[in-house]
Order: sequence, then C-alpha cells, then structure tokens
Amino acid sequence: MVPKSERFEMRLDPDLLARVDQWSATQPDVPSRAQAMRRLIEMGLQKTSVATAPTNTEKLTLWMLAEVLKGQDTPESDTAKLVQSVIYGGHYWALDWELSGIYHDHVDTRQTLNEVIDALDTWYFIERGFAALSEEDKARVAEQVGPTGNDPKFLGFDGNHEGDRMSIAKFLVEELGRFEGFKGRSMNSHMPTAANYRAMAKAFEPLRTNLHMRDLNAGEIIKLLKHDN
Repeated sequence: MVPKSERFEMRLDPDLLARVDQWSATQPDVPSRAQAMRRLIEMGLQKTSVATAPTNTEKLTLWMLAEVLKGQDTPESDTAKLVQSVIYGGHYWALDWELSGIYHDHVDTRQTLNEVIDALDTWYFIERGFAALSEEDKARVAEQVGPTGNDPKFLGFDGNHEGDRMSIAKFLVEELGRFEGFKGRSMNSHMPTAANYRAMAKAFEPLRTNLHMRDLNAGEIIKLLKHDN
C-alpha cells in the first residue's frame, strides 16, 4: 500500500525558487518544481555523516604534505599539524570547523554571476555618465531622484542576505581586475539591493544599445536611479 502523503504549504523567495528551477533544468528528466523540491530534500537528508573521510591513498598524500609543511616556521605549519591530528584521530569534522573557507559546497550559478555582471555594468555607466554631467544636470538628478541622486554610487550587495552576489562582485573587481572603478569598495550595501539592480539592468538594456560614443544623459540616469528607490 502506498503511504499517504501529507500536504503542506511553504513560501520561498524568488531567488531560491529560481535556483530550484535552474537545478531542475539540469536534470535528465527535468522534474517539475514539486518533484525537484522532494529530490533536493531527500539529498539533504541523506547526508547523515558529519564529514566525508578521504581514502587511504588521500590520507597518505595529505600526511606526507603535512610532514613537509609542519617543520617550517610559517602559518601553514599550524594547519599541517591540525591536518595530521585530524587524520590520526579520524576527526574530519574539525576541518569543516577550522577550514570553513575551503570546506563548503557552494558553487556560483551562471544566473547569479550574470546578475552581478549586469549590475556592475549598469552602475559603471551610471557613475561615468553622472561624472560627465554639468552642475545644472547634476542638480536636476538630485532634485528628481532624492538623496541617492546627489552622488550615485554602486554600494554592492547585502552581506547578510546576498553574500553570494557580494562575493562574486568583490572577486570580479579585486581578483580579476574587472570594473576597476569599483576597486577598494567593501561591496557590502548592508541592505538588500539585488531586486532593485535587476530592475535597473532591465531598464538599462535598451539604453545601452544607444550609447555609442556617448555617456548616459541626465534623463536616462534619472530613469535608472528611480528603479533603485
């Protein structure tokens, strides 16, 4: 007899739903959203062990590398000693705790990357265009947009709720040297911005095709900044 299923309601934000749909689209049978949710829950529940142990060959490799490093007077020597203690005692959960920067399952999605690039690209043109405006046009922008129109700057993403986007933006700018005008900024807006940036990028798309050999004018900047309010 098939067990009786129980119906319940759950609310998810649009970003998480988009990630579920994106995962579903990568599966061979392209399950429905409900089927995808059930599979993802099952996959999460199946991870019952606190950590994954390496194979014996991997243990030996890690041990020998740690032997090389632990004798050196460097910060890495402490990590090498920790790794050997973990291997010796089987305490692989400790690596999750102490090396959380590398022991994680996060992978940037193409959709999130594209959203961040679109936001950076939109703001690059806004800031460049605003800098080229006359003082009269700058005053017009401030008057029609409000406080954010006085000196519009790309603030980044919310570190608490949009950390993946903030991390991508920092990596693009600081590590890859893209959008160098934003270099040195914290990229932490301390408030949600992703939804506004998506709306701005959508409004910017038709404007971008007309920016050959010119910057955004005051009216176009006003139109874009109003999507950020």
